[in-house]
Amino acid sequence: MTTAATSLDKLHPFLIGPDPALLYLTPSLKATLQKIRLVFELRQGLTTLLGDVGMGKTTVLRYLHGQYITRDDCKIAYLPSPNYPSDFAFLKAICGEFGLAAKRSMLLQEQALRGYLANLYNEGKTAIVFIDEAHCLNGKHLELIRVLLNFETDKTKLLQFLLVAQLELRDKLRDPSKRAIRSRIFAPSLLAPLTLNETREMIAFRCEQAQVANPFPEKTVEMIYLKTGGIPREVLKVSLMAWELAKRLNESTIPPEAIEAIAPEASYEQE
Repeated sequence: MTTAATSLDKLHPFLIGPDPALLYLTPSLKATLQKIRLVFELRQGLTTLLGDVGMGKTTVLRYLHGQYITRDDCKIAYLPSPNYPSDFAFLKAICGEFGLAAKRSMLLQEQALRGYLANLYNEGKTAIVFIDEAHCLNGKHLELIRVLLNFETDKTKLLQFLLVAQLELRDKLRDPSKRAIRSRIFAPSLLAPLTLNETREMIAFRCEQAQVANPFPEKTVEMIYLKTGGIPREVLKVSLMAWELAKRLNESTIPPEAIEAIAPEASYEQE
């Protein structure tokens, strides 16, 4: 199974799965990653990474997670989808990621987590919680995060949160009732669509990583950008269909006319 999966990945440089190895780091994305790292290093507690559908948020999250999970000075909790029935279940999930046993009450669970975080701090280690699909967090979940941010020293937070979410989270946080947690967000980030140049470079990067020849000349890239608006997932969908068509026709380059024909078939977003 592993051999087959690896072979498939090599054949498809434009798969839309969240593979960190295929993440092209644009200048703006590099700046965003540095900003998030700064929040962690300064232990400021809470930051957000927002973006519309198809912007590659999960890929960015997995890229960061992969960097921090290997560090001896960090302990990581990763929650791919926070659809928990209660704030207590949410708290137990966070604790479980840190290897802490479930307790019988909210108070005991908070006390266990606080003690764990204090010990980590004394050892010079940082605890980080990565939460994907954070737009699914409800009011009680957000309130729990606010409470956990009160676990702190005089200068730093004992627990760091990165919330990765669609734009719905921004709407939730704009509610007056969320002012307390909204004010605690440090250096929030918003993913923007690729520019034409970034689209060109991402396609070239993908081909290089997959060790295949780039079949997209300049005019074709321009058509891809025009049809997708620089949304990374849409760029990949169109590129994949065009690349597969070129392979079947035994063509080494893909003309812009092919993109114009393929784009409406690649995604509902093009309708």
